[in-house]
Amino acid sequence: MTYLSGFFQLAFTKTSYLRHFLRPSPHQQTAKYGPHGSHILEVFPCEHKLGKDAPVLAFVHGGAWGSGHPYMYRLLGVRLAMEGFHCVLIGYRTYPCADICGQIDDVQEALKYMYANLAKGTLSVLGKNSPIYLSGHSSGAHVATHTMLKRSTALPFIQGVIGLAGPYHLRSQYLCEQAKGVHEMSPLKAANRGESKFDEHSPSLILEKLDGKTIRKLPRFMLLHGQSDATVPPAQSERMAEAAAKSGVRCRMEILEGVTHAGIVTDLFDLERKFGYLETIKRFCGACVATVAGQEEKQPMIQLQQGKEQTYRQAESKKKTSRDGAIRK
Repeated sequence: MTYLSGFFQLAFTKTSYLRHFLRPSPHQQTAKYGPHGSHILEVFPCEHKLGKDAPVLAFVHGGAWGSGHPYMYRLLGVRLAMEGFHCVLIGYRTYPCADICGQIDDVQEALKYMYANLAKGTLSVLGKNSPIYLSGHSSGAHVATHTMLKRSTALPFIQGVIGLAGPYHLRSQYLCEQAKGVHEMSPLKAANRGESKFDEHSPSLILEKLDGKTIRKLPRFMLLHGQSDATVPPAQSERMAEAAAKSGVRCRMEILEGVTHAGIVTDLFDLERKFGYLETIKRFCGACVATVAGQEEKQPMIQLQQGKEQTYRQAESKKKTSRDGAIRK
């Protein structure tokens, strides 16, 4: 509901956005990757001259593992397409139709279908050589990172993972919900197979147990979290970043000043405002530099060079800041 309220707030002030929500783009495509009604991909092709080989940003929606649908994020798809991405919103089974294991299966199958069908059929709008990045918000960030850590051998084509306000340590998130008195209403416990399975399904703990061979094959990670997040504490991303540093996984983490839990996504529903952390995502993925109005700037496509990738380090985090907010220890 938070996401829909964010949309309707914009819709009543900027009625032109309604057409994007109801029919986002004449070029938007919908593909089926499996038999269930939730097994759909909503595709928003890049609207810039970069061409078909623009990076693909596959997005896993949140909803506490028990709700959500791609249509709720169509304005996000429109915005990312304006910014130089092919955006693919992944539909997947939510609890009780599927628990975390089924959700991981769905996301894996969606990504494999996407990769196998680049520039084909309903995915013909995507480039054959488009690099694919995986992203997710809230529980979707948990599902996305969990999928990558558990199924990396089946997904060697994923170039990077972006987690937005994700709960990466389930036990501490459950205690947070318990303190608020919402733990019995939340699907967290049931969707993740009970308290006894929390550690097994916590990405920050999974990461610590991976062997060196698996870690070397993992893509880069970037974790973004709002400082004003009252739903999933920023400490979740901090803990995940610390686990990545200890394991030798390439990971960048930023805490965004003044950004809320839902706002890290719903702010991007506004197609006219500029956000610094969106530029951070574009640099991470190598998307073309473009203005919100749809005009490309003179700079070429930005690429992060291997030697310039930033790995999170506790010792350095005290002094590092970004344009969007401080990187907290």
